[in-house]
Amino acid sequence: MNMSVNQNIRYVSRMGDINRPQLKTVRRAFKLIYGSDPHPTAAQMQDIERHMLMGDPLADAVVQMYKDLNPGEGRKLLDQALEQGIASIANPPQPLLDLFAQVDDEPIWLDRDKLKLGCDVSRRVGPYGELVLRNLALMGGYLGGAAAKPLVFTGQLDKRTPRRLVETGKFWMDVTTVGGLERDQDGFKSAVRVRLMHAQVRRMLLDSGKWDPAWGHPLNQWDSMATILEFSSIFLTGLRAIGFLFTKREREAVIHLWRYVGYLMGVEERVLPACEADSMRALYHTIATVCDADADTLALGQSLASAPPTIDGDAWWQKRLGDLEQTLRAGYSRFILGDRAGDQLGLRNNRLAKYFWPAQAPLRMGSELLRMSIPGANQWLVKLAEKAAREQFPERVKATRADTTFTPVTRLAR
Repeated sequence: MNMSVNQNIRYVSRMGDINRPQLKTVRRAFKLIYGSDPHPTAAQMQDIERHMLMGDPLADAVVQMYKDLNPGEGRKLLDQALEQGIASIANPPQPLLDLFAQVDDEPIWLDRDKLKLGCDVSRRVGPYGELVLRNLALMGGYLGGAAAKPLVFTGQLDKRTPRRLVETGKFWMDVTTVGGLERDQDGFKSAVRVRLMHAQVRRMLLDSGKWDPAWGHPLNQWDSMATILEFSSIFLTGLRAIGFLFTKREREAVIHLWRYVGYLMGVEERVLPACEADSMRALYHTIATVCDADADTLALGQSLASAPPTIDGDAWWQKRLGDLEQTLRAGYSRFILGDRAGDQLGLRNNRLAKYFWPAQAPLRMGSELLRMSIPGANQWLVKLAEKAAREQFPERVKATRADTTFTPVTRLAR
């Protein structure tokens, strides 16, 4: 029996109103596409709250191990276990044994053909993938003020935005490289290192005395699952909105890819979407329970919107093109997220930039249909995108002095 979610249920105060009128359209669309009602039941709401109050016990125990050892020794042991295997360490600490027992235990559902296809799909969209991840997934994530608090406290995306964007780009490139999630490859190692970085930040925030429990647990399980959605279902939705076409098999492959990344990063399998329908239902639940925007939403949105464009330089024409790029990026965010969200994020409001994206979508759909009809076109686009990344990304790392070892900050920004 479906219980009302209003019957004496205690929620963390960060939760938004799940019965707000704006959700009706999204709910109707889900019913039409997937044939079921995505609205969370009372029991599901309680489970969502529980995950908002959960950390990552295995990674948190390793961070405690770090504190019990000499400075730097814990990270050295982690790196050795990643590079040479846990068996290479004589008498490894129990927390490290427990962590690697999980990440080295390959799940029964893992499908390497899907991993490969998911990587190819992610890469073949070229620079539009970065557009969606930066100006929809990341920007939209700021609308939930409480969920964005760890970024504010560590200063990662308000004072060092360009550097943090490059570091996130490195992680994305590692895990979307074909074969990159094999045990001895960079994608696997980066996923585990980012997991430990999150655990260290979580510990630092809890120890600081500045964290408000009303925001839920810092970098909690629910927010971590939502981050996986940013790279998977939100990524696909943002691309489809501007004319990209994906088969059902391709969409399922991207969801599968990030299901495994989420598994390595310590997201509970209980909340990890297993298929596209699961992923879209989880996205609805995330939207339904998102907390209100606040002053940090505005600060983070403006910081991200003003990050240096990809077209950068001192010449007048480079400055003009860079300014146009930022205007178009803001227009894309407004097109996808809406003007209310755009105002909360402090984004430029240029109607031409906003409608540029749906206006050119039919042309892209035509080119996508052509791509689908030409043998070998997919792999050619994948190779083209990978070549561009190999040539351009090292320069971005050098220019921003990004830390691609995923070492956490050592002190809070405020």
